[in-house]
Amino acid sequence: MRPAEPHAPMRVARLALRDFRNYQTQEMRPGPGLNVLVGLNAQGKSNLLEAIYLLATTKSLRAGRDTEMIRSGAGQALVEAEIETEREGEVAMDVTLTPGDRKALRINGSRRQRVIELLGVLNAVFFGAIDLGVVCGEPTLRRRFMNLVISQMSPKYCFDLGAYKRVLEQRRGLLKELRDRPVADSGLEVWNDQLAHYGAPVVAKRREFAQEMAPLAAEIHGRISGGREALEVRYMPNIRVADDAGRDGIAEAFHAQIERVQHEEIRRGATLVGPQRDDLRFAVSGSDARTYGSQGQQRTVVLSLKLAEFELLCRHVGEAPVMLLDDVMSDLDETRRRHLLEALHQRCQTFLTCTGVRRLPPDLLREAHIWRVTAGTIEPQSLDEALRHEADDAEEATVP
Repeated sequence: MRPAEPHAPMRVARLALRDFRNYQTQEMRPGPGLNVLVGLNAQGKSNLLEAIYLLATTKSLRAGRDTEMIRSGAGQALVEAEIETEREGEVAMDVTLTPGDRKALRINGSRRQRVIELLGVLNAVFFGAIDLGVVCGEPTLRRRFMNLVISQMSPKYCFDLGAYKRVLEQRRGLLKELRDRPVADSGLEVWNDQLAHYGAPVVAKRREFAQEMAPLAAEIHGRISGGREALEVRYMPNIRVADDAGRDGIAEAFHAQIERVQHEEIRRGATLVGPQRDDLRFAVSGSDARTYGSQGQQRTVVLSLKLAEFELLCRHVGEAPVMLLDDVMSDLDETRRRHLLEALHQRCQTFLTCTGVRRLPPDLLREAHIWRVTAGTIEPQSLDEALRHEADDAEEATVP
């Protein structure tokens, strides 16, 4: 059954880049529905999606450090956009990246000091090949997935998570000092209290997220698999606590478990308990998808998660987020492509990257806005022009 329609979708009305990745100075005014970014590989299509995602989450899709997003030889990078939402109307926002991984954030020209103030102005869901790591990669990728989704639904989570990470870092430093030079009155108990205080809401929010995500993803997965497979999504908290425990109960359990392993933590110089060791488990018909799932099953799980993420943001925000699809048409078979496009059709603004338009359904192409991306430049194209370019690119690729 098709989900209930959300309010009018939010959209990027204008996007401008300066010295971002391979873009020197570029501007585009995307259409409200499907925007197809077409071009050969390594031209900058994914960089456009990353710019939008940066505005939504203040995070990079790929870079380990923000400075990696600054164009080579430039002093700083700027991403700015005009956003249209039903809640806020028209909003101007921009992010400036400078060396040293410092960000300058502005909304409607007003400087904002905290990342949390930008979250929720624009919501976006990214889906690309890198998301396969959420299922088959390391736990850190699944924690990142939870953090990015929950932060868009609840900016307060971002505050709690940031405070927890700062306490974790300070406590780690103290543990290393105590390992090398033990003292009786170390002050570690104060950091234990802080760790439990800020860690409890992180655990509670992750548990709430998984409980809401699980049935949505399972329903979507059942539709995609034709009812042949069942998906189970389970939150695996590192802290052993009852499923119905509130934040106070989580904090108490957290504190008790810290005390039990404290001597071992000092010996290792590391915190052994807490949400920094959480995980998500995905099981397909009872078997762990990471260990036993085929590549096709893993892709179906990822697609189900991303469509469930879309529905969750619709539910919590009241507006459909912007959808960012990075070359997924070549990775999905006909059935998965159809489910993806049907789920999003006329429900949200979508940016889709591809090397050619022929794989896309003709009815969608007739409605789409097509953009040619070449070496850091963007220009609108008609469907006929896109098809001619695709034929030329194919012919050129066959020339010895």
